[in-house]
Amino acid sequence: MKQEVLILIVAIVFIVIIFGTVMSLAVRAKGLKKAYWLLCSFLIGIGSLSFIYFLSFPEPSMPSNSNMAGEMPPELGFAGFITRTGIAAALLGFLVMGLWRLAGLFNKPNSR
Repeated sequence: MKQEVLILIVAIVFIVIIFGTVMSLAVRAKGLKKAYWLLCSFLIGIGSLSFIYFLSFPEPSMPSNSNMAGEMPPELGFAGFITRTGIAAALLGFLVMGLWRLAGLFNKPNSR
């Protein structure tokens, strides 16, 4: 039980750090970059808030032929998908930024 709680805390801290970093980049960026970072932060924020909502106020599950008891509700899965999409897009943006900076280091002429 302790291990699951610790993993949950680490995941929450990771999401909060990613969200804060993306919002910081969105404030400083201009043009399409600003729109990209705002979209990433919107996906992370809305997905996380809806995930928290569906965990806080679960709907009673009714067993039926298509939905077994104990199965994850589709709303919760969709909220997780939205959050994962925002995090993946943000990590892709970080990767592209890092590659551009790395390429910029090698393209600079030596000033000796």
